[in-house]
Amino acid sequence: MKMIGHRLSRERSRLGLSAAAFAVLGGVDAAVQDSFEQGKHHPDAAYLATMAVIGIDVLYVVTGIPTCTEDLSVSRDEVVLLRAYRTSDEAGKKAAHAALQAIAQAFPGDMVVQVTRTQPATTLAASTAHV
Repeated sequence: MKMIGHRLSRERSRLGLSAAAFAVLGGVDAAVQDSFEQGKHHPDAAYLATMAVIGIDVLYVVTGIPTCTEDLSVSRDEVVLLRAYRTSDEAGKKAAHAALQAIAQAFPGDMVVQVTRTQPATTLAASTAHV
């Protein structure tokens, strides 16, 4: 569990804060902050919630998996398209794939969407790459 302390220290450094300043912001004394960062003790949920407000990535600190910073919100139009895709038969899904491939080829300088079938009509693997 020393990794939590290491990741907490990395987040502090990423924010450009000293251990003393971080301790004050977290509502703990410097010795407690030091024990967190050395992995001797683990921060509780209240501390982590407080630190999330100042900008630490709590998911990263606890799990080592960074929080996705992309906007993953979905518009109403995207919901309608996804619902139409999911309720389509095999022919409809193939047509959707063909349309996306045509768009990707028509605009080669933009973000290219590569859609490949991994299983018939159920699972899609979509990846994006800059051309």
